[in-house]
Amino acid sequence: MTGLWRRGVVLLLLIGIVAAAWWGLQRQPAWHEAFVPRTTVKLYFSDTDAQYLVAEDRRLPARDVNPLRLLEELGHGPAREDLLPTIPPGARPLGVTVDNGIARVNYSLELRTNHPGGSTGEILTVYSIVATLTQLPGIEAVQLLLDGAEIDTLVGHLDLSRPLVPDSRFVAP
Repeated sequence: MTGLWRRGVVLLLLIGIVAAAWWGLQRQPAWHEAFVPRTTVKLYFSDTDAQYLVAEDRRLPARDVNPLRLLEELGHGPAREDLLPTIPPGARPLGVTVDNGIARVNYSLELRTNHPGGSTGEILTVYSIVATLTQLPGIEAVQLLLDGAEIDTLVGHLDLSRPLVPDSRFVAP
């Protein structure tokens, strides 16, 4: 009986060790992720007064730094509590093409239909996209599209019939 009891205890200990190791591996990022080169990008969100854009640094795998990924990250909103999102809920980037320094950004219709409105809100939304993308090499201006179609304005206050370049007036000093 004593030998059987010892074997049972040893078996339970081994099961516990294996379970703890499996649980620990599930909670940790894959070991290869620790060695992936990362780079810092700036995403632009609204300050709490909804007056200016403020840059928030994000660390992304260097291989993932492209216009579409930056817009997806922008849509997730800020990590900092002192910043507000600029992209309306449900709005998602459908694609980005870059030609001659102009990024043509195609968003879903929710960018317009879920937008809270107002001239400052529209400026912060549009220029958060412009400022975020123009930090990338080869992008000097941004043309917004909704569901593949060119637009004259997002919610009635800003002329979007032509590509926009960054404007430091909208970024916090």
